[in-house]
Amino acid sequence: MTLGKKLYLYTSAVLVLSLLLVLLVLERQQAHIWNDYLLTRNVSFARFATPELLKIFRGNFFRDHEMTAVYDFLGYNRELIQFSIITSRGGHDFLSFRFPDFIDSSFDPRSAVSVGKEFETHGVVGRTLRSVDGGQVLELTVPAFGPTGEQLLSVRYWIAYDSVDARLAELRRQFLAIALVAVIGVLIVAAGVARRVTRPLKQLTDGVRAVGRDELMTRIAVGSRDEIGALATAFNDMAASLARSRAELTTKNEELSRGNQELRGLQEQLVRSTRLAVIGQLAAGVSHEIDNPVGIILGHAELLLEELPQGDPQANDLRAIIDECKRCKRITGGLLSFARSGSVRHEVVYFDQLVRETVASLQPQKIFKRIAFSFKIDEDLPPIWGDADQLRQVLVNLLLNAAQAMDGEGRIDFTVCTAGESLLIDIDDTGPGISPAERERIFEPFVSTKPPGAGTGLGLSICRRLIDDHDGHIQVLSAPTGGARFQLIFPLVVAEKNFDNGSPDSLG
Repeated sequence: MTLGKKLYLYTSAVLVLSLLLVLLVLERQQAHIWNDYLLTRNVSFARFATPELLKIFRGNFFRDHEMTAVYDFLGYNRELIQFSIITSRGGHDFLSFRFPDFIDSSFDPRSAVSVGKEFETHGVVGRTLRSVDGGQVLELTVPAFGPTGEQLLSVRYWIAYDSVDARLAELRRQFLAIALVAVIGVLIVAAGVARRVTRPLKQLTDGVRAVGRDELMTRIAVGSRDEIGALATAFNDMAASLARSRAELTTKNEELSRGNQELRGLQEQLVRSTRLAVIGQLAAGVSHEIDNPVGIILGHAELLLEELPQGDPQANDLRAIIDECKRCKRITGGLLSFARSGSVRHEVVYFDQLVRETVASLQPQKIFKRIAFSFKIDEDLPPIWGDADQLRQVLVNLLLNAAQAMDGEGRIDFTVCTAGESLLIDIDDTGPGISPAERERIFEPFVSTKPPGAGTGLGLSICRRLIDDHDGHIQVLSAPTGGARFQLIFPLVVAEKNFDNGSPDSLG
């Protein structure tokens, strides 16, 4: 919808609604005035007629010749439907017939429903009723008092609203005619206003579109001195300024684009170099600090092993200490290799056996005491080609992270199977899981989801590096148990056999 149509519709709607609101207010005010007039006139009538009616009554019910006098006396009020005389006990002692003008009326006082609250004015109690045919009736009750001031009875009158309704209907017809004429005039005026306002706006729109098509020499004729004329002048100045600045901005934009690309490349290189340098320094320090005590332990264990006699049962324990110390030294060496490329000591690795051995070595630890493990491992799994110690380090890091995420209580499920030419390992836990926003960042160095001081943020980075060295892949998914799933994928490479005795797969 164009602006002209919107302006036309909005202006017309506002004016028409304002006109209808004014007419509605006038109609309501007139209805209120006529209702007040009907009430005031009939309250005066009831107060005047009640004493005269009781004079005719004189302690006895009306006789036929007296009813004629009553109808002649009360008949001058053409809005009176009928009346009744009520005793002080509330019973109807007398209910008159309907007056001649309402002989055919369907009004029945017993079936009428009150549509408003009772009110009292000048000692007369009144309320508005609605008859079964939907018409409104005014009910007025006037008390009658004896010579001693006590209330003897009451007279109730029912007054029709027909005269007010007829006047309101006529008033509405007149207002409708006035509204139709006024609406036609409003629509004509609104159309002229909308056309006068939107014509210069259309010229401005065409000019803006021309500038959008790079026609910077476009100018708009200024035909007035109002706000629209000022806008046209400002548009012409803008087009001229754009024409002067376009060439300069284009040149500067190209230069900035080239400089930004170069700066971005340098920044990425700097961030990468800084990160690797920090990791290298940390790895070197950690390796140095760990290698010394581990070397001492290894030396003492080897000396003790040499001093033990043949067949001593403690020899197996010492050999286990020696093997673990050697593995620690290989792990610290792998930490250094994270910051620089290194070689992997390839050998045949049966992953199902590696998984069970790793879990068995970790279960005695306190954090794994209340954690249940389940294994779903295919039979006759082919081996992979890699470094068993590095792969064991990956499993240890992932299991420790899962145990810490579950606060040492829950379940860890292993699923090991083949998928095409790859070995697929799923490690599921029942912890809180990892949000999609954090799944990729957790593999970055020094990024950790653990509380401050609970982790260095290097474990998963090292895991990814070790898996990459095995041409594998690691990703984080949502586990069916509700926690996190770490999925490892390794290629199934068939090792070529040779006849060198020094090779692990040697046939010699």
